[in-house]
Order: sequence, then C-alpha cells, then structure tokens
Amino acid sequence: MIQDDIINELQYIPETQLSELYELIHAFRLKLNSESRRTAEQQTLAGCLKDYTNGYIPTDQAIQQAWQTATHEKYHRS
Repeated sequence: MIQDDIINELQYIPETQLSELYELIHAFRLKLNSESRRTAEQQTLAGCLKDYTNGYIPTDQAIQQAWQTATHEKYHRS
C-alpha cells in the first residue's frame, strides 16, 4: 500500500527536516480539500442551469442571472 511506502521512506528523512516535510504535506492536503470543496460547489451551482437544457440557448445575461440566483439562494438562506 502506498501509505506504507511513504511511512517507510520517512525513516530516511533527517530529523531536522521532518517539520519542513510535515508543513509540505499539510499544505498539500489543505489545497486538495479546498479544491474538492470548490469543485463540489461549482457542480451544485451548475445544476441551476438545468432550465436551459431544452434546446434554448441562454444569453449571457440569463446565465449571469441564474448564477446570481443560485449563489444568493445557497449563501443567503434563512
């Protein structure tokens, strides 16, 4: 398993470098979490455009209004 290989490699890292490695791994994990959260939000908001899937080609203004409505509903619910 790859996690076992990573853990095994840790024994070859000098003790003085472990904090730097930890910071690198931690920052990488936070970046992945942020990207996956952003992707999930984009997919949720993209669903609001489903009204336009019946052959109608929306104008830029209609698309912008749909996004504004979706984001307003998502972040300003009571």
